[in-house]
Amino acid sequence: MATNSEATIVVVPRERFSYARRSLSSVFENTTTPFKLIYVDPGTPSIVRKYLQEESERKNFKLLSRDGYISPNRARNWAWQEVQTKYTVFLDNDALVTPGWLEELVRCADETGAWVVGPLYLIGEIQQRRIHLAGGRLHEKQEHGKRMLYDEQYLFDTPLDDLQAPLERKAWDYAEFHCMLVRTDVMERIGPLDEELRSLHEHIDLGLSVRKAGGSVFIEPRALTSYIPPPPGEWWDLPYFMLRWSEEWNLASVRRINHKWGYSGLGWLGDKNPRSDEDTIIRFGRGHRRLMTGLRPNSDDLMSVLPVEQAELMVALLLSVDRDRFDLRLVNSDANVIASETGLDPQNVFEKLRQFFLRAEQERLGVLIQPLGPRRPENPALVRFDGLDSVAANKIRPYSFLTLEVRPQLYQSWVAVDRSNWRSAEKLIALVGNSETMSPVPLAGSTHFQNHRVRLVEGLAGMLVTGNQLDRGELQPYFKSTQVI
Repeated sequence: MATNSEATIVVVPRERFSYARRSLSSVFENTTTPFKLIYVDPGTPSIVRKYLQEESERKNFKLLSRDGYISPNRARNWAWQEVQTKYTVFLDNDALVTPGWLEELVRCADETGAWVVGPLYLIGEIQQRRIHLAGGRLHEKQEHGKRMLYDEQYLFDTPLDDLQAPLERKAWDYAEFHCMLVRTDVMERIGPLDEELRSLHEHIDLGLSVRKAGGSVFIEPRALTSYIPPPPGEWWDLPYFMLRWSEEWNLASVRRINHKWGYSGLGWLGDKNPRSDEDTIIRFGRGHRRLMTGLRPNSDDLMSVLPVEQAELMVALLLSVDRDRFDLRLVNSDANVIASETGLDPQNVFEKLRQFFLRAEQERLGVLIQPLGPRRPENPALVRFDGLDSVAANKIRPYSFLTLEVRPQLYQSWVAVDRSNWRSAEKLIALVGNSETMSPVPLAGSTHFQNHRVRLVEGLAGMLVTGNQLDRGELQPYFKSTQVI
């Protein structure tokens, strides 16, 4: 890469890692103007990290690596500290760019003096030519004595070929972080990106900050980019994806932006079914997590993965069915508790999990996990079938989102039952009763009492069944070995 560049491209994970290779190739194939590149690698799965390390050496870009997941804004701030060029271009790791994209963004910034410039954003494959965003407006309203902010996404989901005239460069209220050029010194004036915004509204916060400081935001449609949302995905996308769209991160983000800017709520202009701000975010997050429903890691996929990655995958599968609070324990061979952490949210459980694993390996301890009860009555119930032989495990597997081999030829299956339908809820209680606690179990990848490593046999992200599905003859003999929460 040339040393006389005006722009540094900063690539961070958006919600998954499986598109990283194609996205990075798109940058090098379609960017002719000189640039520098910093790639942030937080908790990237080993299969992708190896590729990034090789590419960083071959193409001479800076790779910032660390273990453990961090939010996109935290990743951007980390890289921004390394930037020495006039412009910083934030790019998500699932974005595609087209020829001339960077040159047009820089030209727009030079000619307009804009503090922030975004491209014309498409969604999906570029040849589909479907607009995701051509500009954004923020509308402040007073409703019933409350100060509300509404987001208007110009030409959202419009086919590009349906436009009657070409789009022109124009000032708007915000651009999006899928791809965004920012004057590097702007962040020195307004401060770093807000790391309390973990999953949502980061772009709106930046737009409001720029406007407050007297700057401008432009969209330059001659620069064309796209981002590729899931599905599909890979099994190793699940841990970060489920963390990124966890209820904890989503609610923290919406509470932060409302408190910071003095709003009672933030919604989408024209929403015909307005709900409370937090109810909307909860429903959005649940729906987004369901985008990975059906992703099935199996024993062939998991043969060569690290034990701690199996553990993270087990947590991700529990998150995929809306469980988001956990206890962790370290135990010795006599089942005595050596250390414990209780009530961990998704971010903390991933962080503590790695710490527990390291100590467990050093001291020959076991790691136990206990998912806690649902925070909302409509969340799925978990039914755990214990002490199964291979025949029983295979019969339950079509209904299960998680199957473990806890000891040689001894299995455990987890089933998530949809309770949003009252008939399913009643059927569940009739079949297996109702409980508020579940005993801790060995965590996938951990060594169970020193002599056997627990193996994640299969998972099926987001798999929900109804009470009627449980009431099948082939499952009846196994209900006596269940726990429910």
